Amino acid sequence: MTGHPGPKALTDYIISQGEIKAKKRFFTLMVQGILAGFYISIGALGSLKVAASVSTPGLGDFFGALVFPLGIIAVLLMGAELFTSDCMVVSAVYAGRTRAGKILGILILVIFANLLGSIFIAYITEASGIFDGAVRELVVNKAVNKVQLPVGQLLISAILCNIIVCTGVCLAYSCKEEIAKVVVLWLAIVIFVLSGTEHVVANMYFLYAGFFCGAKLTAMDIFYNLSISGVGNFIGGGIIVSGINYLAAYK
Repeated sequence: MTGHPGPKALTDYIISQGEIKAKKRFFTLMVQGILAGFYISIGALGSLKVAASVSTPGLGDFFGALVFPLGIIAVLLMGAELFTSDCMVVSAVYAGRTRAGKILGILILVIFANLLGSIFIAYITEASGIFDGAVRELVVNKAVNKVQLPVGQLLISAILCNIIVCTGVCLAYSCKEEIAKVVVLWLAIVIFVLSGTEHVVANMYFLYAGFFCGAKLTAMDIFYNLSISGVGNFIGGGIIVSGINYLAAYK
């Protein structure tokens, strides 16, 4: 499999992905976005189950972080549409290859599809009865803590999150072999999870799983977290990572 090492080759590839996405049908983007919501939620589910099964403080978080990357690795290998990594296709706008309105419309559609996929997995997770005892307590506490973050902290955390995630995705794009892509992306996502920063699609699952498990959350609580973390993720991936890569490649 061809890799794209170096700022110019990498940026050219991301720009080409922006052009490809701009030509995709609504139905295709919706289905691939829902699948990405599934994948991220499955990784998040695994991380919660593992974290709750380890009683030693900190150790559960570490082992949970080792499991979570499955979701984003699945997105990469299966060609699903994930909002956070798709933010980088703003590079196609920087290069004048497509309109800003077109890319914005794609990102809105993708994040909505990610939300649908995440809510579905969150609902059937709780309905299946696998969240009990320590897992249910962890899910509820995580959801409540996320909606209590101050707006400035939430925004900055989300910016940092997508800098980490998109850096990992860029490293994966730069690799030739599938195993290399998996390893570098896995390491980057472990760092993101251990950092505790805010990933809007992961939060979709965590918040709705908490809600279905009985967390005292309102619709405005969920909207608050997802809207601010979504903006922060866009800044981190669409402006900072993509912008710096574009400048390094063409300026």
